[in-house]
Amino acid sequence: MKNELSIVNILLILAVAFLLVDKFISGNKGLTASSTTATSANIPEGSIVYINTDSLLSNYGFFKEEAAKLEQKGKEAEASLQARGQALQREFAQAQNRVQTGTLTPRQVQEEEQRLMQKQQSLAAEQERLGQGLMADQQALQGIIQGKLKGILEEVRKEKGYQYILNYAAGTGVLMVDKKLDITSTVVELLNNKEN
Repeated sequence: MKNELSIVNILLILAVAFLLVDKFISGNKGLTASSTTATSANIPEGSIVYINTDSLLSNYGFFKEEAAKLEQKGKEAEASLQARGQALQREFAQAQNRVQTGTLTPRQVQEEEQRLMQKQQSLAAEQERLGQGLMADQQALQGIIQGKLKGILEEVRKEKGYQYILNYAAGTGVLMVDKKLDITSTVVELLNNKEN
């Protein structure tokens, strides 16, 4: 989760930089009248505001749901791999027992070793495949969230005339902020409203 948050932070910083460079290009619709009236009182005036990524992610319903799904998928993959690993350990122990008791011929021992090595390699390959799949799913989710966030930030920026929307979180270059410039709750509200 910590790695996921740091990647999202990097993506947010890149999005803000992109917005600054490319602030005149937008393919997004403007804020709807109902969302503008509901949140305009919460949005501070000025040219520089910020969002707190940690707060945003912990309050953004879509992210929480999708992160929970990814976590569950990871737990299921881990449980499956653990069960297969334990079964393989039992097979190794049984084969070792048969070798020690002399119930296998040298040729059977060699065949059993090859069979178990193939199973072990298959398990390692499956672990790698599942890990890469989970990482790809995380990156896809981050891309979706980045796109949604960028769209909302562009709408808010245009509506209120902000020149800069900064990202404030642990590990970012922003060291101090005035809480009056925090638009996180507004952005979270807009993101959650778009999901409904």
